[in-house]
Amino acid sequence: MRDTYMARFSSSWTDEARRKFRKQPVVIRHNYHEHHAFSDMALAALIERHPRDLIDFCTMGDDATDHDSWRAGDPGALSGLELIEAVRRGKLWINLRHAMDRDPEYRPIYEAMLADMKKADPSFRPLVAEAGILISSPTAQVFLHSDVSETMLWHMRGVKRFRTYPPRLPYLNTDDVEAVLHKDKTEDIDFDPAWDADAFTVDLHPGMAANWPLHGPHRIENQSGVNVSVPFEISTPQSRLQNSILFANGVLRRSLGYKPRSTSTEGLGALGKRLLTAMVKLKIKLLGERERPMPKSERTFDIDPTAPDGFVNRQAA
Repeated sequence: MRDTYMARFSSSWTDEARRKFRKQPVVIRHNYHEHHAFSDMALAALIERHPRDLIDFCTMGDDATDHDSWRAGDPGALSGLELIEAVRRGKLWINLRHAMDRDPEYRPIYEAMLADMKKADPSFRPLVAEAGILISSPTAQVFLHSDVSETMLWHMRGVKRFRTYPPRLPYLNTDDVEAVLHKDKTEDIDFDPAWDADAFTVDLHPGMAANWPLHGPHRIENQSGVNVSVPFEISTPQSRLQNSILFANGVLRRSLGYKPRSTSTEGLGALGKRLLTAMVKLKIKLLGERERPMPKSERTFDIDPTAPDGFVNRQAA
């Protein structure tokens, strides 16, 4: 019965979308947003059963250049429906990490989406693919950042304005990506509003999905309604190769004081960097060293569905 139900859902790719997939920003159509799994009731139940350590509750300011306004909060003992109501009324962002790939109710949708991407591009061979669910307020935003994985954003509810910028200077400094790979900084990128003139911009409505090149800086401004999206973070042979070069550049910079200039994945220099990355990763594994985790944000507010912004700030200690 489930297989018959899932057969109703798919995505539609034009020839142009297939050609641009993973190379240029592209938007496709789908009907996964019609699945009952993205209703308030289903999402509320998911919030309640999903491991709490895999859920982020955040808020942010209105200034797109103010990354420091991004703050973490505490959901307390609120029910799933109460938390969704707080999102509806306030300025909140809930990230259910791994919800699509780990929850048995959502796993079939995850597998169908992944199959759609594979059909669109025979060269697309995911090594690892993680997918969560984002639930955010009508006025929420996500600041400019660059992911170290390949990414596809499937949109289910609400309207969000998506902008992505070319993965090159001045929009992206590969030293920043290198620093992310070494856990020296977050994915956030300093933003200049003048860059919007060069952005690929689209308003995502339910039943649309966006994909963009590896490391492409992007940001989001919600326009209306409770927004629900499914972000895929995917490691492929291509992304792993590029990231290995950047990681090696970081090793050379941090351990030897050398300032590498090339990020090319071809040639003897690139081969040497791939070997360097492999040796460093092997050393970490053999010595039982753990990669340095990014520090967790202190919770500075409590979610409250009755509050004007959906939360109440905690008093400073």
